[in-house]
Amino acid sequence: MGRHDAPGESAPEKPRGRNLARLLLGAGLVAILVAGIVAIVGGKFAGCGATNTVTVMADPALAAAARSQASLASDRCTTIAVTEAPDRESAGRLAGGGADLWLAPSRLRADAVSAQLGRELPTTVVAGSPIVLAGTAIPQPASWSEAMTQATIRAVPADSPYADAPVAAAVAESSRPGAGAGDDQALNAVLAQYAQAAKRVSGEPVAAAAAEGGVVAVPEYAYLTEKKGRGELAAVVPKTGAPRDELLLAVAATGDRKAAATAAGERLTKAFTSADGLAALARDGLRGTALAEAPSGGVGAVTALPDPDRARLARAEQTYSTLAVPLKALVVVDTSGSMNEKVGDTTRIGMLASGFTKVVTQIPEANAVGLWTFALATNGGKDWTEVVPTARLSDKRGPTTQRQALLDGVNSLPGRVRGGTGLYDTTLAAYRQAVKDFDPAYSNSLILLSDGGNEKNGGTTLDELVAELKKLVDPARPVNIHTVGISKDADLPALKKIADATGGTAQSADTEQQMLADFVNAVAKRAK
Repeated sequence: MGRHDAPGESAPEKPRGRNLARLLLGAGLVAILVAGIVAIVGGKFAGCGATNTVTVMADPALAAAARSQASLASDRCTTIAVTEAPDRESAGRLAGGGADLWLAPSRLRADAVSAQLGRELPTTVVAGSPIVLAGTAIPQPASWSEAMTQATIRAVPADSPYADAPVAAAVAESSRPGAGAGDDQALNAVLAQYAQAAKRVSGEPVAAAAAEGGVVAVPEYAYLTEKKGRGELAAVVPKTGAPRDELLLAVAATGDRKAAATAAGERLTKAFTSADGLAALARDGLRGTALAEAPSGGVGAVTALPDPDRARLARAEQTYSTLAVPLKALVVVDTSGSMNEKVGDTTRIGMLASGFTKVVTQIPEANAVGLWTFALATNGGKDWTEVVPTARLSDKRGPTTQRQALLDGVNSLPGRVRGGTGLYDTTLAAYRQAVKDFDPAYSNSLILLSDGGNEKNGGTTLDELVAELKKLVDPARPVNIHTVGISKDADLPALKKIADATGGTAQSADTEQQMLADFVNAVAKRAK
């Protein structure tokens, strides 16, 4: 039986206090929950005031990565939309207000576009990619300076966003502690050799280089973009390490758009550096700013080279831009009797011929070169002889090419040695010819190599020569004379005065290696 109230017993009181407490607690929880929902919904919807769309412009190779990061950074108040544009169109589009933000593919490009716009774009480094040698499979080079002078090296199109990658690599490598940091002459020599050795490819640069058995210097992400569907492509980093290609987010908007663009840029920067953002970068073939997160299919872990000084990088880019202009050079070689003097196991003329052969063999066909020789009264009373007129190396000369004609002319040099040195009359005649042959499509130079001083009596004096050269100099049609003194017997003071009169360089060489270096330095000092 269940329990019954006995007669006379009062019924027990219901627990009203306890129920009230429960009701109040439940109401409080509901209130908190409602308040939280209101706060969330209010912040998500009602707190915007107005929605806003901010555009970020990126090169097609970077557009996928930009979209991944924009998706992470966008919210109900701000939508970050990505627009694609080839890098070469960046300055024009930004000048026309085509985007609020810009994902710049390198520091040099950001600085160049800022200069074109006439205003400094605020930038933040948001990602990176190691610069690699991509194309065909090659043995790992010891250094970038070695790689940039090998027969396999190629250059990307001049309007490519990666055109400055080799310059950045050379500057970064030379900035290492103990690597001659700050030695611009050594750096310029590397850039000059690259400018002369690298044949320019067209189309997709990595695939184009691979088709020729060569490689190009590009960021890793560019290699991975072209590698999709092309398993035969390969990439390697020299043993010294990889420079970092910086990707920068630039605020391009002005006026009323600048505040919203700046705020969106800050959100986008946080997205790039977040854990989700770094994972997205790796999926899109990029890395974080420390280059630590290696994307699948890339070159793996790398030793990062130092980021180069911006001012030095800009100087190097300017130097390379000048060097990339084809060279037009009249080379004038001393063939007087003293050029038969011994140098080790060869002669002065043999050393010069060997070095000049290497130069003529390696330089690209776009260059134009001619060859003169000089010795006293060896050409019907004249001291100079035109062996090969100046022309593009690819031009036809009879049944052969200009390049082969030059090689044949160089091979004939030892057989031309005799007599004394007719330096001054020859220099004046050669400079007049170089000025007459001036072509604005080239960097025009005269390269004079001699192992002695002027031995002609009754001809032009040094003072008369210098005065005539200065009269012939035309800043609108610049032609420099670069002199190289072969051995310590050369009249170096006179050669320096000759070079100085036209804004050229004066150097000396006792070995073939030094002579080649002098030639490269002469090439690096382009006519201005």
